[in-house]
Amino acid sequence: MTVKRLYALAAVVVLAGVAACDQAGPVTPQDTPGPMAQSSALNGTYNLLRSNCGDTTSDKSLVIDGNKFIFPSATCTVVSSEQQVNQTRVTLACEGSPAAGNRVVNLQRSPDGTLRIEENSITLTYFQCMKASASSSSLVGQAM
Repeated sequence: MTVKRLYALAAVVVLAGVAACDQAGPVTPQDTPGPMAQSSALNGTYNLLRSNCGDTTSDKSLVIDGNKFIFPSATCTVVSSEQQVNQTRVTLACEGSPAAGNRVVNLQRSPDGTLRIEENSITLTYFQCMKASASSSSLVGQAM
């Protein structure tokens, strides 16, 4: 094959690639159910009182579903997280009353399934009521 033919072939390939890019247009991201949760994932339902795990109207409940932390009076979305030696520092953007705005909390999970959430000088220990294997909106309203 001559050098001239190689250049002509390369030009056709490049032009075909450019034309394909122009026709495709921008890609709109699609909603996905989220990544599969690992065994150490926090997805599930929690309550400050183990005895209230079956009470779906408990004012001491917490649902963690993917990047959502759903409290009785506020829904928070994880903005960022930073793994530390024995805990994870998480910044939450919250909507609802009275907890609207950004909150920074430290999360620490114990082998027994409890989850400690520390915010400022307050530490709360949540009991895990139900574990979820992957993030999904199906947890909202589930028995805790």
